[in-house]
Amino acid sequence: MSPDPPRPASDIPMSLRVLPAVLPLLLLGALLRPGEAQAPPAEHNDLLDMDVATVGVDLRSGSPLALLHSDWERVVPIWIGEAEAQAIARARQGVEMPRPMTHDLLTSVLGTLDGTLEEVWVHALRESTYYGALRIRIGGEVKEVDSRPSDALALAVRTGARIRVSEGLIEESPDVDFVSAHGERSVVRIRGTTVSRARDEDRSRFSIPSDRVGVLVLHAEEALGSRGVRRGDLVIEVSGESVEDPMQFLEAVAGHSSSSAITMRILREGEEREVEVPPRRPAGRIG
Repeated sequence: MSPDPPRPASDIPMSLRVLPAVLPLLLLGALLRPGEAQAPPAEHNDLLDMDVATVGVDLRSGSPLALLHSDWERVVPIWIGEAEAQAIARARQGVEMPRPMTHDLLTSVLGTLDGTLEEVWVHALRESTYYGALRIRIGGEVKEVDSRPSDALALAVRTGARIRVSEGLIEESPDVDFVSAHGERSVVRIRGTTVSRARDEDRSRFSIPSDRVGVLVLHAEEALGSRGVRRGDLVIEVSGESVEDPMQFLEAVAGHSSSSAITMRILREGEEREVEVPPRRPAGRIG
């Protein structure tokens, strides 16, 4: 039995024919509908600028997260969904899908309507759930839209929007062990220390000779103390074991009990020295 021939356009109901044209308007209209957003007040003044360093996995729970930083002086992990983690990673790597995914579509909708995503906020943590917001400018008017931080970050990396995080969230940031996903810059965070391979610009900035092998400390928690590692150190050994890449560092540190201190040999300002990473601090209550 032969299939039915396609229906001519004149036989398709008008409501279906105009749907492709009005769908972007419907989507954005749903976003900007008054009375539904739970965004913070505009006078929020404790928000700090941050960037997405990488996305990866919380080694304790297996949950995906985004690691945000402010020139690596301040670091905060934000737990996100797997789909959003993939969306952020695709945008950072410049991967284009054959057909637009959700965040690509919303970015196109904003552009079609001459809208600009100016800022995304991560502003609250309640009952272990992060809350965020979008600040969208359309026609000279700024709208604040309630958003999951994961969606907000996925849009920000596509549009170049400013990312701002509540200072309170940064101060209360939990201690997590983390490894970046495949395809991202290899970043490992364990025992309060975040490391990566030293790039050429890193070696120039911290005066690290090109022939020295180790992992660069991107960030170290203040709780590690003055005798511990600090940003710009090159870790060359962990408890006498040489480390040449972030995964070796992870394995070497993970092999120690969390209740014991760890001795590391580092290169700092051209001089080798030994430092001690104290036992892991007790887990704090989130929220």
